[in-house]
Amino acid sequence: MKKAFLLAVMVIISLGAAHAKGITVISPNGGEILASGTPLVITWTYSGFNGNEQVLIALEGATDYGPIAYSTISKGSLSWLAGQKMDGSFAAPAADYRIIIEVRDSDESYDLSDAAFSITPPASVVALMAPNGGEILEKGKPFDINWSCAGTGGYVRLTLFKDNQPLGIIAENLPAASLRHTWQVGSQLLNNIPYPPANTYSIQIQWYPQPVAGATRLDKAAAVGTQKTDDRSDGMFAITIGSKKQPDPGMKDSRD
Repeated sequence: MKKAFLLAVMVIISLGAAHAKGITVISPNGGEILASGTPLVITWTYSGFNGNEQVLIALEGATDYGPIAYSTISKGSLSWLAGQKMDGSFAAPAADYRIIIEVRDSDESYDLSDAAFSITPPASVVALMAPNGGEILEKGKPFDINWSCAGTGGYVRLTLFKDNQPLGIIAENLPAASLRHTWQVGSQLLNNIPYPPANTYSIQIQWYPQPVAGATRLDKAAAVGTQKTDDRSDGMFAITIGSKKQPDPGMKDSRD
């Protein structure tokens, strides 16, 4: 009789454990050093829920904090640019951050990273190599725009600046790993803005984890360098109209 009772208790306990509701942060879970703006994935596991529940993912820290995104518990992961909050701003660098994931409408179902992780100042993702200042580009001729990239994923946009102001988009949604785009100097910009001969041009490259839409939308010059997912020519370059070849004065006109 005693043995049967103990067996029944164990069955009840095991059934209760099987139906217990819970959520667990898997990563980042503590000890990581993340450069602000670095692409990564927040992951979690859960039990006891039907999978349709909504969760709030947030950043917790004494220096900075805020919601990151809402998601569905069954997804189990969320792509994240380290430090980015729901309003688009990035948390200040600090060493006391944790991820908290809370099941909405269930105050007792949440979890935190087991230990703190660090968010450091942004690391450069892309760097423009050419044109980097001093070049003379001739309309009608091709020029290779070159860049370096810290990773193999993502896409880049190339924007032409004049007098330190965004003028128009040369190309966008180029694979970042291609490291080169052949630009036919003088060809139409994506937003149809003309660019006359001048020596005050520069090019900005911007990296995005996913393709972007809206070729006519220009980012402000002030955005340069904020998350180091962009870079600009170090100096100005010139765009000229090629001069026609002058006849050799020593050559006699065949009509003479």
